[in-house]
Amino acid sequence: MSVKHYFLDGNTSKGYVSLVNHIVNAINNVYIIKGSLKSEKTRIFKQLSDHFEKQGIEIYWLHNPSDEKKLDGIVIPKKGIAIIAGSERNGIEAKFSNFVAKVFDLDEALDHLQLVINKNAIIKMQTEIEQYHEEAYARFAKGKEIHEKKEELYIAAMDFDKANKVTAQLAAKLFHNVSVAPESRIVEQLFFGAATPNGPINFIDNITSDLSKRYIIKGRSGSGKSTVMRKIGKYAENVGLAVQYFPCGLDPNSLDMIIIPTLSVAILDGTAPHVIDPSRPNDEVIDMFELCMDQSVDKKYDQEFHELHLAYKQEMKQGTKFLQEAKKVNDSLELIFEEATNQTILREKTNQILFELTNE
Repeated sequence: MSVKHYFLDGNTSKGYVSLVNHIVNAINNVYIIKGSLKSEKTRIFKQLSDHFEKQGIEIYWLHNPSDEKKLDGIVIPKKGIAIIAGSERNGIEAKFSNFVAKVFDLDEALDHLQLVINKNAIIKMQTEIEQYHEEAYARFAKGKEIHEKKEELYIAAMDFDKANKVTAQLAAKLFHNVSVAPESRIVEQLFFGAATPNGPINFIDNITSDLSKRYIIKGRSGSGKSTVMRKIGKYAENVGLAVQYFPCGLDPNSLDMIIIPTLSVAILDGTAPHVIDPSRPNDEVIDMFELCMDQSVDKKYDQEFHELHLAYKQEMKQGTKFLQEAKKVNDSLELIFEEATNQTILREKTNQILFELTNE
């Protein structure tokens, strides 16, 4: 599959989290397209993607978590090129200016006199968007607190010796006959999913489509799924293998998937909100609840789990509503910028970008 889909940033319980530093760490030729015209940036990214796709080159699409139909950039790993949307939120230009090959500014096509006329409306909308996002993050943080209460009850039923044994057996299966020279770095961290205005969205099936083996880890909250992945990732690094890590879209301190490209293996959390069940011949389930927990815990805390589940769903639902409100305002804001755009200058700027980056 020539296009792989990811999120570069996330709307999380920790606020807005960007993984753009992992792009800069791994890619030597980083270009920035900045400006207020998000739809135009997306069109440019897709045109560039189409150019490289026709050459049979794999492309990463980096979706925007606040509007997944828009792109925050593309990466062409084979060519060592990344073209990223510059924004205050991801901070790429401010933090990594010394490692950026070139910056293209679409705002050069804006009629600034017309923007001044709409200044008060623009500032009001920008403030509203920020407030709605902060409300969403507060809800997601509350949801995480509720999730942690659930985890505490399950952790009390956990047998950590059994969990360590599961990890050791998996490591032995994966690495018993592996010996490689240290591999070149890859884009180490991206999100496979995100909280969006349309609810949680993930691209797991797309990202893992060409892998030979998927280990799908099932289990309750606190059953050690993330810990298993982190340990296996470290084992892989210790034998010289490159590893891709995929943080949880709600709690970026936790892992939801790792991929070891050389082994063509993914190890992933197959539980809600991204339920993945075996659907391919080589899919294998590792159920941490069955293998490592006292299963009477479900019956013991049945009422508590039910109440926590409902409370969690309510917080996540409210958080999603705030993201929807932010998107509505953002769509109206973009219309103001589009109406203030000199289309002739924009076409010239777009053609310049396409010419320079397709002849890189």
